[in-house]
Amino acid sequence: MKRYYECTFIVSPGLDDPQTAAAVESVKETIAKSGGEIKGVDDIGRRRLAYPITKKHNGYYTSIEFEAEPHAIEQVERYMKLDENIMRYLTLQLEERELKAMRDRAAARAAELEAREQAKAEEEEKLEQKAEEQQAAAREKKKEAAEAKKEAAEEAKKTDAEEQPSEETEEAETAAEEKSEED
Repeated sequence: MKRYYECTFIVSPGLDDPQTAAAVESVKETIAKSGGEIKGVDDIGRRRLAYPITKKHNGYYTSIEFEAEPHAIEQVERYMKLDENIMRYLTLQLEERELKAMRDRAAARAAELEAREQAKAEEEEKLEQKAEEQQAAAREKKKEAAEAKKEAAEEAKKTDAEEQPSEETEEAETAAEEKSEED
């Protein structure tokens, strides 16, 4: 009869990311070869250890949930014991209700993350909208300033035209001056 298990193990921190991924993958393959069916993998990541293990203070934590026959656990643990890259491991048998509770917590975390992402997206959308409004207002002010400048230039032309007498007026004034000199 298959049972549910959770296996948490710590991979040596001296490995590069590809080597760490290979170590995790080899544990998954061992579980699959032993007749187990992987239900979930949680790569917790690099963490500081509570106490040093073989003079190391950090490790890469991974937790794998799987369903397997009890005899498969012996093979998986034997593999992890012999693998020098795995510093510690712990395999627990889970009851159905524990598994359900873990999945419910994971679903709640996923829903919370989704809600945060949605709120962040809405916030970004509001900021973009505000920026667009500010840009539109700036364009409008620029347009108004250009129109005011244009009107000022036209007004300046009109006043210049009024200040400068036309040629006819100058000729009339010149003729009037000549007449007054003749008199």
